[in-house]
Amino acid sequence: MLEEGHVLPIYVNYGKSLALEPLFHQKANALILFRQWVLAKIIAGVPRSARELLKGSTFDQIHDAARRQIRDLEAGQAPDSLEFSMSPTEMVDSLEEWAMAIDRRRVVLLLDDAAHAFSSDQQREFFGIYRDLRSRYVAPKAAVYPGVTTYTPTFHIGHDAEMVEAWMRPDDDEYLPVMRGIAERRLPEAMRKRLEGREELLDLLALASFGLPRGFILMLSNLLGVEEAASPRITRLRADAAITDYASNTRDVFKALAVKLPRFKNFVELGMQLQSSMIASLQRYNRSRAAEPVRATIVAIGEPVEEELKRILALLEYAGLIRRMGSVSRGEQGSFERYWVHHALLLSENGLALGRNPSTASALRALTSRNAQLYPRTRGVQLLGSDFTDRCTLDLPPCATCGEPRLSAEARYCMKCGSRLTEASIYKELLGAAIDALPITQNKIDSILGETNLRTVQDILLDDEATQLRSVPYIGPVWAERIRRAAEEFVYV
Repeated sequence: MLEEGHVLPIYVNYGKSLALEPLFHQKANALILFRQWVLAKIIAGVPRSARELLKGSTFDQIHDAARRQIRDLEAGQAPDSLEFSMSPTEMVDSLEEWAMAIDRRRVVLLLDDAAHAFSSDQQREFFGIYRDLRSRYVAPKAAVYPGVTTYTPTFHIGHDAEMVEAWMRPDDDEYLPVMRGIAERRLPEAMRKRLEGREELLDLLALASFGLPRGFILMLSNLLGVEEAASPRITRLRADAAITDYASNTRDVFKALAVKLPRFKNFVELGMQLQSSMIASLQRYNRSRAAEPVRATIVAIGEPVEEELKRILALLEYAGLIRRMGSVSRGEQGSFERYWVHHALLLSENGLALGRNPSTASALRALTSRNAQLYPRTRGVQLLGSDFTDRCTLDLPPCATCGEPRLSAEARYCMKCGSRLTEASIYKELLGAAIDALPITQNKIDSILGETNLRTVQDILLDDEATQLRSVPYIGPVWAERIRRAAEEFVYV
């Protein structure tokens, strides 16, 4: 859009919204501060080329004030009076005015990590703002995620916004060509030559990534030994190790929800049991069809699906462990909700029942052959046990004064002593989490603990220029950046 010159595109990343979370425990006007932070980030996101063209106009003053306010709010400092204050309607008018001043026909807002990083209260406020930001010349677009997005009662998909699926389906005919193209563009020529004759491993990693290019690049990096001193041989064993590490990292993303969403700790624990049961169900089903080249990768759960199970499945889908594929009717047998299980989990745990050392060709054939009617049918009680609904309880903190358990999530005062019930800051808890909560290898964690004074996620974030991290053997600039990015994503996303 920048190159075409017809549109003013503004990219905004709301990943650091959790830094404002302590304000919701301290300030009565926290939602007002949040609203102004959301709008200020849009001003700060105006691209440099447009800022240069707008120099000398009122934009300069507004832009500087917005950046100062963002810095203060993300540092947890709530100003006595807002230097930057604007309503969504005023924002739309200003955006249209600036677009006209630099000869752009319209404005496109690309709002990233909005319905991913925000709390439920923040999400509801955000979608109220989102609806008001639309006009004939301003088009907002936001990233939403399954299982964790909360819309306002007045915000309706299909009326206020169109839902566009961004996930790349591994069963699409164009999937492998696209992933090969990504590898071709990302890898230098020397590394591409090392893969000559081993293209089947490239395809295996692409399918194992389950439609996520980032995961594909990560596994490809491990296969090629990008961070290793010497270039290792490219073997199936290394490919399997890369897939296993990626499966473990994906699970770690789900486990981290127990810290980020402490109320749903019990749901996360049941989620770990559920994904294991789904893989075991697929393994039994595929083993019964051992003579067939086609393998099942989808589990069908009988409807009606319990509300508690829906919540667990939504959390698993958010973390990327499964993907909901819609409902299907099987006549007298009833209707079933289908869920596609992550390929890396199936490969690393033999969910495809291909044997101990299956050939690369058989693994590729199992993941690319299609049969829409091939899936085990089960029920929630078969996967989690008959008492799983009783175990699906919110993990609510007790009264800080007398220790009395809370009766409900909506309770504001203790039923025993009458004290006001408060909740700990999730942001502060995430900063204080031990570094072994990060999705990095255990060897790296042990080395950091043994060679440095870094103990918490906050210690890593405060390690200026990664000085301590880079003092650890086998942690160079690439790994230091990866660990720091993992810490930032753990806290902010």
